[in-house]
Order: sequence, then structure tokens, then C-alpha cells
Amino acid sequence: MFEKFTDFIREVFSSLDSGYLFFGGPLDLVRYVIDIILVTFVLYNILKIIRDTRAWQLLKGVLLILVFILFCSFLGLEMVGYIFNKLLYIVAILFVVIFQPELRHALETVGLKSFSSFQSAIISDDSEDQLRYVSMVDEIVSACTEMSKTYTGAIMLLERSTKLGELLKQENVVRLDSSVTNSMLQSIFYKGSPMHDGALLIRDGRIIAARCHVPLSETFHMIERYGTRHRAAVGASEIGDTIAVVVSEERGTMSIAVDGTLYEMKDGQDLRKNLLYLLGLTSGTSKLTIRNKKHNKKNGKKAKVAASASEPVTAFSVADSSDEYDSEREEEAMPVVARKKTKQKKGKRSRNALLLLVSFMFSLMLWMYIQVTTNPVTEKSFTLQLQYENDNVLKEKNLAVKYPTENVKVRLIGRKSDMEDLTSSDLSAYLDLSEIESTGSIRLKVNVKCDERIYYRVEMQNPTDIPVSVYTRESDDE
Repeated sequence: MFEKFTDFIREVFSSLDSGYLFFGGPLDLVRYVIDIILVTFVLYNILKIIRDTRAWQLLKGVLLILVFILFCSFLGLEMVGYIFNKLLYIVAILFVVIFQPELRHALETVGLKSFSSFQSAIISDDSEDQLRYVSMVDEIVSACTEMSKTYTGAIMLLERSTKLGELLKQENVVRLDSSVTNSMLQSIFYKGSPMHDGALLIRDGRIIAARCHVPLSETFHMIERYGTRHRAAVGASEIGDTIAVVVSEERGTMSIAVDGTLYEMKDGQDLRKNLLYLLGLTSGTSKLTIRNKKHNKKNGKKAKVAASASEPVTAFSVADSSDEYDSEREEEAMPVVARKKTKQKKGKRSRNALLLLVSFMFSLMLWMYIQVTTNPVTEKSFTLQLQYENDNVLKEKNLAVKYPTENVKVRLIGRKSDMEDLTSSDLSAYLDLSEIESTGSIRLKVNVKCDERIYYRVEMQNPTDIPVSVYTRESDDE
């Protein structure tokens, strides 16, 4: 296999040097490029999804094994190559089984991003609905603030585009149909309540279920730093676009989990502002503002000072967000979810670029492997009868040629699919008599052409040119 791969690479560069392309025509080349780009995109997103999971370490181990096997193949260790070829299909099946949770999460993410743009937001344009959701946020903030003071643990799931209907089918779930109020939330999560340990599910601004059990997150930082309730909140946020609000029973802190990331809130006002931001709401004259990228770069140093400020983050009104407020106040007004996402994006650019490069290299090698195994570069030999073209041109010049009776042997190199169907009748070897200008002994180049529209290269030709004798045509030669 390694020799086939080397031969394929060598022929690719040989074809480029000689002006040929073994990839086919321009449309075929475009198709190959699109194929590689699509596979790169898929691999890149899969790697991004599993990067913070335990499967990432397993994947690195698999890659190390593959590198070891390739190195053994390069050294010509036949037994290692034999074992690898026999276990290849088993490894492929095990890969699907082991990475089943990550593959499922990848499909859920693709489905969410694909259809979210076609779905309406959770909040309609109706002002009454907006006021109802603002009231819901205020009740949640009040309840969380009170529960954080008494160290009462709680976890609330705010459903958005992704529906969590599977949580309602659990055995111990308690179905409800209640409005979201401070007293209702505190009574559900009261330490003596039987519904204290589960999660609360809110859909369309109403409580529809309690005591829901959510799959725990498996990301490294969650396993090492947080307990079950926070891992459940992050796990719920990984299911589509769900917002999870969690109150710590040990530390009395309030946090929001979005897109698999946990954000700790400073106080109730910070929690309220971020919930309004995530739900796309405005309350009264308050408005959540985010600095644009150009302003960020211009005032980068000041923004860092503001980000490290110890005073609480507060929202400000539209009237207050005029030019009299400088970049520090504008940074403070940014919701912590938006601010941390911006910083995370900056920190992840280099890592994402590396993942993109790895995905491209892997997809390119995978494409070459498929080409080598399914349609490799092969050789085929032919014996062709020599033909002559443009004989009428010699008659016009009153010249004649003594025709040599020779055959031409050629060996062509091309893709296997083209070479298998190619026969001697599809090829022709000829002399172009239009190149003759005067009498004498000259050598004419033997040209080889193919009637089929395939891409090939002449590896060997014998002879490459033939001597011919040219003389003046006599009257009896007509």
C-alpha cells in the first residue's frame, strides 16, 4: 500500500510537470476540490465537538497507533501491516460504538444550526409576550437570589428552539402546568421537597415539568471543578440551544450554562441582564449593548482594565449609552456571556486554525488513499500500426515518400478505470507528412493520439521518430 501511495504522488507531480492532469478534466478537478473541502468541514466540526470530552484523549491514542502502523509499513514490517489490514474493519466499527455520544451530539448540533435560521425566535414581536417573558426573568432572578442566600441548590432549564420532550418521558418526572413565580420556584427547590434534586423545565414561559434527570457533561473542566448539579446544567446546555440556570448548594453562587459553557454570575442583576440578552429581550429603558470590533481594537487597553474591575456589572439605559460614556463603561455593560464568548473566540482562533489544518491534511490523505485503493495509476502496453496523415499535402508539393512498414510500441500510464477499457483500436500512431518541405532523407516524429477522451501519459515509445526518403513525384506515381 505504501508503494502504491508513493507511485501515485510521483505520477501526480510528473503529470503536472508534463502538462497533464490525472485527475480528469476541469470539472473533475473542481469536484475533487469540493469533495475535500466538504470532508474537511465535517472533520473540523467533529473535532471541535469532541475536543473538550474524554473521547479527545482516546482519539489522540488512536492517531498515535495509526502513526506507528504507518511507520512500520515504511520499514517494511509485514506482520504489523497484515494485522492492521485484518483489524481495519473491526476498528471502524469500534470507532462508531465508542464515539456514539459524540456523533449523536454532532448530528444534534448540525440539525440545530441548519434549521434554527428558519425557525422563529423564542420571543415574538408582540409586546405583551415580551412583557410576559420579562416578568418570567424577574421571577427567576428573585428566586435564585433568595435561594443563593440560603444555599438552596436549584437547576432550571429554559427551552428554546430545541425541544426537550424526552425529559418528559422519564419515569420519576413530575408534570406541571404552572406560571413561573418566585414562590413556586422556591417551593419546588425547597430542601425538604421531593422535587428538589431534579431539574425544572420551562417551555413558552410556563413550568411544564419538575424532577427531570439530565445527562451529565463529560468535559474535562466540568469533571474536575464542579459537582453533579453543574455538570447536569452544562449537559443540558449541550442539548441544542437550551439555557440552564443553576444555583450552587455548596457555594451559594448563581450560574448560567449555554452551549456547553458555564458562566458564573456576580449577583442577581448580572443574572437578569444575561438572561435578557440570551432571550433577546429588553426591559423598560434598559438596553444591552455590545461593543463593535473596531471599537474594541481601538480601546483594547482600556477594555482590559474595565474587564478586571471589581465593581458589579450593571446595565444602563439607552439615554445613558451616548458618547459621554467611554469604552470602560461600555465594556462593563456587556453581558458576561457575550464578553466571555468574545474572549473565548480570540483564544480559540489559534486552536481552531490548528484543527482546521489537521482536518484538511487528514481529508487530503483520505482522498489520496481512496484514489490509490480504488483507482490507482497503472501502466498498459500496446503495439500500433504506423499510419500517415496529410498525404494530399505532398501531392500539392509534387513530392512523394517511401513509406517504411513499421509498428510502434507504446506504454501508457493513466488511471486504472481508463486503462482497463482502452484498446489498440482507440489509439493511433502516425506521421504528419505536412512537415515535409523538400526532398532528401529526414526524420519525422511519431505521434500517438487517443480517440477516447481520457487522460494519460506516454511512458515509453519505440521508435520516437522514423527516417523517411522524400523524392520528386514522377508522372507515373500519380
